[in-house]
Amino acid sequence: MKAHSNLMRQTGFTLIELMISLTLGLVIMLAAVQLFITNQMGFNLQRGMGNVQENGRFALDYINVSTRNSEYSRDGTTSASDASGVITEAVELPGVAAAANLVSSNNLTTLGVGSSDQLVIRQWISDSMPNFRDCEGNSVASGRFVVSRYFVRADTAAGSPAALACDAGFYADGAASVSNYGDNGVVLLSTIDTFQILFGIAATPTPPIGQRVPVRYMTVTDYMALPAPRPVISALRVGVLVKSSEKTGNNFVAPTNIQVLDVTVSGNDINDKSVHRLFTSTLALRNAM
Repeated sequence: MKAHSNLMRQTGFTLIELMISLTLGLVIMLAAVQLFITNQMGFNLQRGMGNVQENGRFALDYINVSTRNSEYSRDGTTSASDASGVITEAVELPGVAAAANLVSSNNLTTLGVGSSDQLVIRQWISDSMPNFRDCEGNSVASGRFVVSRYFVRADTAAGSPAALACDAGFYADGAASVSNYGDNGVVLLSTIDTFQILFGIAATPTPPIGQRVPVRYMTVTDYMALPAPRPVISALRVGVLVKSSEKTGNNFVAPTNIQVLDVTVSGNDINDKSVHRLFTSTLALRNAM
């Protein structure tokens, strides 16, 4: 009788099948990683745009509100030195030296991209404003002038080379100096590229109140070069080029040149994979018109 041996046949993947499986798995894994990276880049872009939009609107709205009230004075005029809402000369503030650079200026700082301006405004705090707080959060009693200075400085806490800050002080009639004025202030916007301002002036130096409509806009330097008496400043234009606090990755379109009021920012200077957005506003100084 012939003996038959029962041989157990083993089954499994061949080497080729195993290599194909590994290749397919690797392709799927790479596709998943690529999808994750793409989604992350899209998220970073959306977050950067949201960050720029929120911060830019907040800063500009705050400047708008404070600046519109800058010409408010006790007697309703703007002829006296203590009634001028936009500060252009040190003699308009008690105890402030001209060399301190604490008045409205062109190209005061070279932080960020190019040069940035400085805006200094003044407001009278009446008895109807008992709970007034300046831009630094300090309470100011009525019967005083508040001076607010918007300028660009570094924000070391956020690691930003250029931030929009506000420094505020106050003084009463007859005071020898402005209290709490001339320091680093507080940061309103941590990351910007440039801050620019233009003055809107009336046609003549002393037009009647109610007819001080701005006929042209000029820089602080050009305004100060006009012969005295200079025209009334009845409006302001403010421009802020805001930058996102984080990079957006490779999902980035190289920017073109951006016109910030009288200054052109080159696209090459802001080609850093961050979101950049321009915010501008034209403000009528209602009490000066």
